[in-house]
Amino acid sequence: MSDKSIQEKIYEPIEDDLNLVIEEIINESEKVPENASNIETKLEHVFSAPGKRIRPAITLLTAGLWGENSTKLIINMAVAVELLHIATLVHDDTVDKADTRRGHATASNLWGRNIAVLLGDHIFATSAMYVCETGNIRLIKRFAETISELAFGELDEILSTWKTNTSISLYNKRIYNKTATLFCTASLGGAILGGGSDEEIINLRDYGYNLGMAYQIYDDILDYTANSETLGKPSGNDLLGGVITLPAIIAYENGSKELIDKFISSKQSIREEMISDLINEINKTGAVEKTKQIADKHIYETQKILLSLPNNRNLESLKLLSDYVGTRSY
Repeated sequence: MSDKSIQEKIYEPIEDDLNLVIEEIINESEKVPENASNIETKLEHVFSAPGKRIRPAITLLTAGLWGENSTKLIINMAVAVELLHIATLVHDDTVDKADTRRGHATASNLWGRNIAVLLGDHIFATSAMYVCETGNIRLIKRFAETISELAFGELDEILSTWKTNTSISLYNKRIYNKTATLFCTASLGGAILGGGSDEEIINLRDYGYNLGMAYQIYDDILDYTANSETLGKPSGNDLLGGVITLPAIIAYENGSKELIDKFISSKQSIREEMISDLINEINKTGAVEKTKQIADKHIYETQKILLSLPNNRNLESLKLLSDYVGTRSY
């Protein structure tokens, strides 16, 4: 079954609501002051970028575990989650000086970094307005924490580039802030607004945590295993940018220290010549397989958590989503 078919099956119980979320986001591009020259078209471009919509889907799926139809508040929470994700992508692409994302020209590439940063700021603020519409202080506070954690994750990644004095523990903190925090918020928001008990809300927050951690770890593995066409960016891109992810951390401790140190201390032109050999070396140490085992453990935890929750179509989709994250090809 193709990735697209799997996604369609996952989203089946929430298809109509997810379409409402996407429609609401697209409509946001029209809600700009009349004198704001060309901002509408810029927002339309950003909002139309291809994406899997996993985070708002988690909110909708978790909210529906107790059999209720999605309310306007739940739709608003899903919109807030996806807008926050889009805002972080705009800023990340600007920081990374990325020209494209999934074949879609980035805002910074089209209109420069200044405009891209301000567009991202506008989308951040808009996402906060949507979560405030829920009227739930617990969610509003959690949303603010998420924005802070996302920023810390990106700052940590920038400040730790080209440094090998890292550890699995520091890596885990970084990817929680960078990725898993928003997965936690997506599942927590759905559980709270859907009417889950305190225990169920905590369980679903943990589901989001483990799913988000696995998602980022598998994404980091792809940098060592996928080709440029399927990955949507050059393979080895993280290493060439000085980002030391889990496979390199494990390999550094298991026989690749000398080659990694040489790579980091070399000029960029030399690094580009070395990257293929370095990726092969890291794979030979078994680091990629060990990394996959860690990600697989997070997926196992999600499946364990789901056993304690109401069994319906939404739960089946959450199980399928866990499986999909563990097997996706890009």
